[in-house]
Amino acid sequence: MSASEAISAVPERPAVMGRYKPDWLEKPTGEDMAWAYPAHAQRHGVEGKAVIKCQVGPDGRLGNCQVISETPKGEDFGVAAVALSQKFRMLPPPAGYAAKTPEVTIPIVFQMPQDSWSRLKTATAAGPKGAGPSLAPLDSGDVLLIAGVGAIAFAILGLVFSVAGKRSRDL
Repeated sequence: MSASEAISAVPERPAVMGRYKPDWLEKPTGEDMAWAYPAHAQRHGVEGKAVIKCQVGPDGRLGNCQVISETPKGEDFGVAAVALSQKFRMLPPPAGYAAKTPEVTIPIVFQMPQDSWSRLKTATAAGPKGAGPSLAPLDSGDVLLIAGVGAIAFAILGLVFSVAGKRSRDL
């Protein structure tokens, strides 16, 4: 058997999607992962993972992404994974690709960025007196809490001025 026959005897890589054999051209960087990390999870030191399923466009960009699963629930890792989908690009399907729109399933593991771990440990070790302000962005739950506290404070302030105005008229 000649060398060329031996090489041709090696089986071809199986076609995952017909003739289309997807491969990555671009993937998110560590900075992209830190950018997409859910704010609430980051502030509380929670790590997680998500699996998304996306369609591969003619230019190799991903679109129509859906969250298949996320762990732990309620920490927005699925939302973060969908946001990261814009940072992926695949080898585009060949011209004239007539098969169904190619799809790809992507598991993404979110681990706390090292600088976040050190900030979290420092704030925890320092305790309430030494803990500085959090530099992490606010999530929607925090914004609602702040808005609620502001509304209550405004209502109390209005009541105080109303009572003070009534008393000044009575004098």
